[in-house]
Amino acid sequence: MTSEKLFILVIVVIVATVVVTAAIIQISQNRRRIMRVILDRLNFRFGAGQRKLFKPEQSSSGSKPKVMTAEESLAELARLQKLIEERKQIASDTDVSHHVWGLYRSLVRYNSPHSLDRYIQDGEWYDVKILQVTTQDGLKKIEFELKEARYKFVDDEDKQGWRVKMKLFSLCLYDDSDNCLIEIPMKMNVDSSGRQYSISSEGPTAFIPGGWINDFINVKLKHQRIRNQEIRAQKHQERLYEIEDLKDRYGILD
Repeated sequence: MTSEKLFILVIVVIVATVVVTAAIIQISQNRRRIMRVILDRLNFRFGAGQRKLFKPEQSSSGSKPKVMTAEESLAELARLQKLIEERKQIASDTDVSHHVWGLYRSLVRYNSPHSLDRYIQDGEWYDVKILQVTTQDGLKKIEFELKEARYKFVDDEDKQGWRVKMKLFSLCLYDDSDNCLIEIPMKMNVDSSGRQYSISSEGPTAFIPGGWINDFINVKLKHQRIRNQEIRAQKHQERLYEIEDLKDRYGILD
């Protein structure tokens, strides 16, 4: 081998050694990052396999609730709170609590022995057919029909205790399947003028929107309109009596 070929061989060996050494150094420097990437991929595959393996399945006796992690429970609670606020906004926009309470008060006001026959014929009263009125264990229940659908009011005022001339109670409206369509938190104060009812400001504590809202609003407004007409007619008659009485007492002739 000539000196020229020997020189070239030495150069090639040196270059190869440098390349291999550089590669070893690069691998050594990035070893932790490479291992972390590999482990992350393995953990992801293992985790996915576990999630698939331990996914809850419905049994013959019914579905089992999903076991949530702490992060999932926080996310689910936030989702529910957002939906509830949206439903409370619907209740506020439609003023449904006041309409339902107003209709209930009308049913209670006229559903007494001395006024029942005047306002109810064949069980119907202003598009509302009253089916049954009962009181048991401090709960007053009124079952009725509206637009061919059955409902039930439940009032627990008599069951609740007093808090310094104030009573907190709930008025609930149920459908025919005993689903609570709305639960209205109420306050009742007693002063010199008597009982004063008011609806709690935080909105309903249970609320299921649906077509029943329009039915209740429409019939309540009809009740209110007819009731206002009756009040105006009654006051007109009272004024007529007062006019005649004043004429008689002071000898005023037409």
